[in-house]
Amino acid sequence: QKVQFSCRWRFRFMAAAAAAVVARRQGKMDASPCEYVSPARLAAMESELAEAKKMSKVMKKYDVNKSGKLEKDQVRRLLTDLDTSTPPNTPPSDEELNFIMRLADDKCANDAIDLSELKTAITAWHVYTTSRQDIEQALSKFDISNNGKLEESELKEYLQNLNGGIEVPDSEVAWVMGQADIFGDGAVSKHELILATAAWFANVEEKKSRCCGIKCSAFTDGDKKPPPTIMSHPSANDA
Repeated sequence: QKVQFSCRWRFRFMAAAAAAVVARRQGKMDASPCEYVSPARLAAMESELAEAKKMSKVMKKYDVNKSGKLEKDQVRRLLTDLDTSTPPNTPPSDEELNFIMRLADDKCANDAIDLSELKTAITAWHVYTTSRQDIEQALSKFDISNNGKLEESELKEYLQNLNGGIEVPDSEVAWVMGQADIFGDGAVSKHELILATAAWFANVEEKKSRCCGIKCSAFTDGDKKPPPTIMSHPSANDA
């Protein structure tokens, strides 16, 4: 019997926010001259500047040795303070900490979180901590090997459930695995499942746009609403 989640839109919301983490790692376009920028875009630029100032304040607070970056113990303290899903002062596990470090430390790979990487780390941690229940539910349903991860065949079953029971080609499963397997062990861990879900829905939305109004087999859950955007996610505005 096909497993149905009662919180499918929560998964799509989680995926939209996680996709923003991936987007932030891809870089940004060059800035446009102010005379060619609309008032709305100017307001967005001002908001981005305010966000940068917030990140600078966070960096200053946790960078206790004034190194200009957050080392592992400092990131651990930051994640501990940001996590509202556990009792106060509950630190992240080593695996959780390593996941955030590996995910965010890409612009200046130095085993630390630099200012340019800080927002990615905060966003990813917020998405993960607010999605633990959904992720654990997915693992309990699809982790047939009971090793705490989804192997490629198990990931395929998970994606087919998200796809309304319609079979997902092996090539797409392999692509999603490649996008999500941060640790490079050929499986999707609890933490990496966020990225797998984000990659899958990003792929689905791209297929929908290519169909030009023709129904796609890759998205058949009957819901015509677009997924939430990162700007609707709390971490887009709160450091």
